Parts: sequence; C-alpha cells; structure tokens
Amino acid sequence: MIKVSNSIRLFTSQLSRHLILVFTGNIFAAGLGLLVILIISKVLTVNDFGLFSITLSVILIAPPLSSLGTNTSMIKFVSSYLCRGKNAEAVQVLRLILYLRMVTSFILAVTIFNTAVFLSRKVFQCPDLPPLLKLAAFGVLFVSILDYLKNVLYTYKMFKKYIVLQLLVDLAKLLTVCILIFSLKLNIFSAVFVFMFIPLLGILFGFWLIRPILLSKRKLIKDLLGQLFSYSKWAFVNSICYGIFPYIAIFMLAKMLSIKAAGIYGLAHNLTYIFPILFLSLRAVLLPEVSRFREIEQFEKYVKGALKISLCLTIFIIPFLFLSKKIILFLFGLRYLDSIAIFNWLLLSYIPFTISSSIRSALYSMNKPHTIAVVELFRVTVMILGCYLLIPFFGILIPAILALIINVIALGFLIMYVFKYIHEGKAVFQNEETAELPYS
Repeated sequence: MIKVSNSIRLFTSQLSRHLILVFTGNIFAAGLGLLVILIISKVLTVNDFGLFSITLSVILIAPPLSSLGTNTSMIKFVSSYLCRGKNAEAVQVLRLILYLRMVTSFILAVTIFNTAVFLSRKVFQCPDLPPLLKLAAFGVLFVSILDYLKNVLYTYKMFKKYIVLQLLVDLAKLLTVCILIFSLKLNIFSAVFVFMFIPLLGILFGFWLIRPILLSKRKLIKDLLGQLFSYSKWAFVNSICYGIFPYIAIFMLAKMLSIKAAGIYGLAHNLTYIFPILFLSLRAVLLPEVSRFREIEQFEKYVKGALKISLCLTIFIIPFLFLSKKIILFLFGLRYLDSIAIFNWLLLSYIPFTISSSIRSALYSMNKPHTIAVVELFRVTVMILGCYLLIPFFGILIPAILALIINVIALGFLIMYVFKYIHEGKAVFQNEETAELPYS
C-alpha cells in the first residue's frame, strides 16, 4: 500500500500547481471585471451606481439560490465516481443536476420578474428599480446556468478550460462596455444589460466545452434524486447563506440609509472581489481532491497543509490596506471617499473567510455539511441583526466591521471543530462498493 505521507506529498504538489493555475487565471478575469466596474462607476452618478449595485447583487445571488446546494453534491458525488472509474454514473449525476438547475433557475427568474414592483417598493423602498429588476431576472437565469457549467469544469479538473471560459466572459463584458462608451450609450440600463446578456454567450461556449461529457453514455442510478437531496439539504442552506451574506449590507443600507450609501458600500465591495475569487479558486481545487480521501491521516495532513497555503495566498493582499486611499481617490475621486474605510475593513474580513475554505472542503468530504450550515446561519443571523440594530447609530461602516468580527469567530470555531473531529477518529467516508453516501 502506498504510504499516506507519499500520497499527501503528491497531493500537495498537484494542489499547488492547480491553485497557481486557477488563481492566476481568476486574477486576470477579476482584473477585467474590476475594469468594467471602474468604467461604469465613472459614467454613472453615485445614486445610479447604487441602483446598479443592488441590481447586480440580485443577479449574483441567483446561483446559490437556484443550485439547491447541488454544486457541492455534484463535485462530491462525481469526484467519488470518477476515482472509481464509474464514468457513466458520473454523467448521470451531471445530467440530473442540469435538469434541476434549469427548472429552479427558470422559476427564480419568473418570480423576480413578477415581483419586481413589490421588491422595489417594500424591500428596497426605491421606485426606480422595477425595470432594472425585470431586466435582471433574465440575468438570474443565465448566470445560474453558467455557474453550473463552471462547476462541471471544476469537477472534472478541466481548469484550463474553466479559465478560458471565465476570461472570455469578462473580456466580452469589457469590450461591450467600451463599445457602449464610444457610442455614448452607456447608462444604468445598458450596464445591467451587459451583466445580463454576456453570460448567455458564456453558456453557449460552456456547453461546447463539456459536450463530450454530457453526450457520453450514462447509467441509471437507483434513487439518485433522493441521495442528492439528502446530502444537498445542508449544502443548500450553506449556498443560500454564503450567497446572500456579502449583499446583506448593500440591501440594508439602501433600506435604512439611502441608495447613495448602497452605492458607496457597493463600490468598496466590488473592489474586494479578489477574495471571493480566491475563495472559489481554493474550493474549485480543494473539494474535488479531498473528496477522494479515505483515511483519517490524509485529512489531518491535508488540513494543516491547506491552511498554510491559503494563509500564504492572503498575506500578499495586506499592502492594499496602505494603498487603498490613493487607489480609490485616483480611480474614483472624492465622491467615493467614504469607500476607503469600508474597503479596508472588508479586506480584513475576507482574510479569515478565505482561510476557512480548506476547513469547509474537509468537512464536506467527511459528510459534515450540517456543521458548515450552522456556521453560515450564524454569520447571516448576526449580520442582519447587527445591521438592523447598529446602522442607525453608527452608519455605513458597521456592516464591514461586523463582517470581520463574524468571520474571525467562524474561522476559530471551524478550526477547533475539525481538529477535534479528526483526533476523535469519527470521520465517515463513502463506501467503495456503492454509490450511496452516509448522511448526517
């Protein structure tokens, strides 16, 4: 039998290469995305950018809502099948999740379209939002399906193709915005249209990339839907909480202060986009790998090594704390002066959250998604209550400070929990002879 230390050494080497590849590609894609945001923020007023931020937030929340937690289930199930050479069963999982994603995305898009007026008046208290939200409903559908395609590429470790897809989507957004600028057609509606329509082009290219997989033979799996939802019920909670947490502040600031406050906070939030990119990069590489582990010693060494890697990846961001004032004032001007402090606090808050990605991947693979669900529910609950109670007294900076405190507490709990769990030797793995997973 191959020694665990040798397998861990191989894993770490492969992990490093994949992380560098995915993270580098995502950084370039994030740079293109930030350039698009920079151009839009220059053209729009602060109030209009606030409306744009709210609308974009609605679009970006769609994937975790429509996925029903199946992104994580797909990576875990398919990775386990692939490591045992059961390619036909893996394809069946992909197809079933695709059907589910198309149905849930369509329902969510129709719901947003039909409730646009209600959401604008009762939730955001902004009469100018209905046409933007109706336009965003189409983006909800397209972004959700594009998210599915990206996760398929993660699962099959087709990282180069994933990077090409991501870069093409962001480059298409940039080129479209530039064309709108030169034709004097860039306004809040055309800006939202860019983020709604371009994902459709990504969908067409994404299906072309994975067509050999989806068109290959499949094998029917007994009670597959039940297995998926048995595991996904917790992953669904995690996805929803993870998806809405960054946007709670924007929504509550718009409701409790003003659309302008949402625009100022929204700019700072968009500038920290590198951290969600880093988090997703780590997840894309870590979860397919760790889902193949079957020995408790592998997990302990994995957690220690992955924590070191993720910590190192976040350290180089620290200099931005000292450069943020010059960068924001140079790029966006004095009208976004209040974004500087928000940006700094958000930078700090994303560091513990990003480091926790390795812990979360390990817990998913050890069939402990309910533990992550508890942590995510804690994060969302405290953020909502904190914003509701403290924003009236302390203003626009409160959500960013709360995010740091919440993420530090969550990271500390996850680290203590996973090492306690590993040392007790209670990890449960998938049976090698069956497709079924033990669920907690």
